[in-house]
Amino acid sequence: MSEEVASEAVERPPEETRPRRRSGGFAVTVLSLVSLVAIGLAGYLFWRIEWANPVTAVEARLDDRLARLQSTLDDARSTSEAGLSARFAEVEETLARHGDALDASRTALADAVAEQRREAPPDARDWRLAEVEYLLRVANNRLLLERDPATAERLLGAADAILEELDDYAFFDVRSLLAEERLALREVGAANTQTVFLRLEALKDGLAELPARIPEYFGAPAVSPDPDTVAGEEEPASGWATLLDRLSNLYQFRTREGIAPRPLLRPDEAVYLEFNLRLALERAQLGALRNDQLLYRESLASARAWIDEHLDPESPAVQGVGDEIDTLLRLDVEAPLPDISRSLARLRELAPAALTPGPEREPPEQGPPAQGP
Repeated sequence: MSEEVASEAVERPPEETRPRRRSGGFAVTVLSLVSLVAIGLAGYLFWRIEWANPVTAVEARLDDRLARLQSTLDDARSTSEAGLSARFAEVEETLARHGDALDASRTALADAVAEQRREAPPDARDWRLAEVEYLLRVANNRLLLERDPATAERLLGAADAILEELDDYAFFDVRSLLAEERLALREVGAANTQTVFLRLEALKDGLAELPARIPEYFGAPAVSPDPDTVAGEEEPASGWATLLDRLSNLYQFRTREGIAPRPLLRPDEAVYLEFNLRLALERAQLGALRNDQLLYRESLASARAWIDEHLDPESPAVQGVGDEIDTLLRLDVEAPLPDISRSLARLRELAPAALTPGPEREPPEQGPPAQGP
């Protein structure tokens, strides 16, 4: 069997094997060409992408880098904000803690100083400041309760004089406020309630002495003789003519055009007139106390009208009462009052220890100070 195979191999001509070798080389060549074409196509595509349109490629790369940078920036910002918030919260907590400690230290220091001042004997300066506070409080009460701007202005002036004697620049603000308040009090046109009340009370006391209107009598005017009659012979008058002439001389009647006749008061009606006048003046007093300008004016106007209608206009007492009522009618009992409490508040802020002494700082009970020669 082996001999046959060997003989066939020896007998096979070499031309049968050569065509097979040629077909294998052709395939390799075709594959090589296909590979080269593929590589060329890939290179062409890469060239088209990278170099044929460089702007689009650059923009794409820039967008990519910008996106990465934005992401990095957002991460860094979030991280920094979280860290800063925590740091700020820590700093605020520390500041609040230190502020509370500082406030506590200030309060303790102020209490210690006030306690020391309360335990120490008062000096002349403390008493002078207490006097200034007293004058300012009285001025406020005088203005608000009695509507007396003149007296309040004098009290503020006395307080300012004491501060001027102390010659302490710490009370410069108080003196500045005092100057403003004194100027406001000089400009106010409010009436003194106490003065108005007392003037109305004086009018009430004199009502009983005012005379009522009485009838007026006029004598007959003197008749000058007729020169013609004197020159000639006088004719004797009859008795009836003489009697009528004498009777006509006893009475004289006159009328006032445009003025209605006013009936006179009976004695019992004069008492009611006095009561009505007194009631009108009391209503005016009530209006002054309440600062009610309408009630005040209406009451005085009613009293003035009754006086003109029923009392004797020729009497000096009636004329004086009418003039006094006219003067009171011009007063304003509800004029706005200025605020003079700012100087007192500022003084209490600057010198609280001197103005609020404790029991141990009260002056001892002694007799009046010795008078100088």
